[in-house]
Amino acid sequence: MLRNFGALLRAHRLSAGLTQEELAEASGVSARTISLLETGRRDAPRLASARLLAQALSLRDDDRAALLDATTRRVVGFEGEHQRVKPANAGVAPHYNGSFLPRDVPDFVGRAGELDRLVEYAPAASEGVAAVTTIDGMAGVGKSAFAVHAAHMLAEHYPDGQFFYDLHGFSPNRDPVDAATALEALLRMAGLPDGQIPASLDGRSAAWRSMLAGRRILVLLDNVVSPSQILPLLPGTPGSHVIITSRRRLAAVDGATPISLGPLRSAEALALFAAVAGHDRVAGQLDGVAEIVRLFGYLPLAIRIAAARLLHRPTWTVTGLAERMRDGGYRLSELDSEGDRGMVAALTLSGRLLNADQLRLFTLLGLYPGVDFDVHSIAALADIAPRRSEVLLDGLVGDHLLMEPVAGRYVLHELVRDYARTLAMQTESPESRAAAVARLLEHQVSTACAAVELIMPELCGAQAGKPGTRRTTVELRDKNSATSWLDTEYPNLVASANHSGRTGRAKTLASILERLISVTAETTVRCRATRSRGYQGLMPAAAHHR
Repeated sequence: MLRNFGALLRAHRLSAGLTQEELAEASGVSARTISLLETGRRDAPRLASARLLAQALSLRDDDRAALLDATTRRVVGFEGEHQRVKPANAGVAPHYNGSFLPRDVPDFVGRAGELDRLVEYAPAASEGVAAVTTIDGMAGVGKSAFAVHAAHMLAEHYPDGQFFYDLHGFSPNRDPVDAATALEALLRMAGLPDGQIPASLDGRSAAWRSMLAGRRILVLLDNVVSPSQILPLLPGTPGSHVIITSRRRLAAVDGATPISLGPLRSAEALALFAAVAGHDRVAGQLDGVAEIVRLFGYLPLAIRIAAARLLHRPTWTVTGLAERMRDGGYRLSELDSEGDRGMVAALTLSGRLLNADQLRLFTLLGLYPGVDFDVHSIAALADIAPRRSEVLLDGLVGDHLLMEPVAGRYVLHELVRDYARTLAMQTESPESRAAAVARLLEHQVSTACAAVELIMPELCGAQAGKPGTRRTTVELRDKNSATSWLDTEYPNLVASANHSGRTGRAKTLASILERLISVTAETTVRCRATRSRGYQGLMPAAAHHR
């Protein structure tokens, strides 16, 4: 009885005395793929991968032939008889069965959960519906690298061809490619002669869908700026799979499976830096590497640029690089060294797609001295209504220029904050910047007083001084809501008091905070819990402004 590819592979690997990881290192085929093959969760790989495995196992000619022959067979059950695979497009001659995928990233690391989701979803979905996956995330988060890596992993499931096209939605010195132009290029890749490519968008879309019908084809559409670019490119019948990358969330693509990429985990970021810079260069210096990747907010593009700088500067050290990167302004300029491929260029392209109101709000976010914020704080900073603030902030979240880790609380990535601050210094006058911070401080003082008055009326009345001209827009109904607001905003209040120096309202805020802490044990305010999260070091500076 013949055995399937996975069973043969496992038998030969055990016979050779190799672990899955050792076989992966010797063959260049990932350990994850080897595991999926051996457990029967994946059918036989591409012939090229099978040859690499056979070579790494040093198989005899007959064993090698049997293993390679198993790549053309599919089994019923893990140990059952083989059956020849019937192509999804049986009886129809394919136009083209080549691959246009770019080179896979050789030092790709991490994203195991996202890869599992994409790889496990695609084969099953492509048998019942036209599979579409959208991959979104902020500039520099590694969307294209992830998509290309995933496409190579999926290629064996789509034997009738793998296509790639960059729609240049976020490319410097390039306009986004329209759907008609993209379809012309894809049809030409598929082997359709120029004279047979329809002139109209509808005609090209129909021809493309006809070419996909009944076939198993993978299409990677990279760098998409809007749904209008790619909706005419989507298949109408089951079998194919389209992967789309964009800096924007493409909610208008009906039925798509969305995968949002965030910064790497700390261990993944360390591994990426070491892979690019060289393991020998970072040996024994992991603390310094950990600081560098933290300063870059675990963003893959920034980590790659910094690691490459270290690789190509033999006299530099990890410690020296970390020292250079501690300054936010210098850190951003250092990441601009790659020109059009640098971090600043990537962020600039994201900013160019914002309307005037969004861009101004984004710029003012660079002046915010705190950690995180809500719509009310930013409404005061920008001098707009809270509802307008919410709409603009949500738009920035959709464009991945802002993160919303908790509903209603927003955070800027550290490098994005550096960029917004640079924009603010370049485009806002000193008077405008000072006025924005003053409005924010007035809002914080007014709301802090309103909150404290609900809990300890005597405290705010004695310390607030004359009321400001701006009333708080935060609804504080009772002691619980007041306590919750103070607990959430405490580190931001401290940061504002520190930032605003000896201004009158900063002194007022610092005094309220100091008094609030001094009586914490006798109140329901949970400031001690907040201080234990690492903000207590800011308080001496705040108290200094009394």
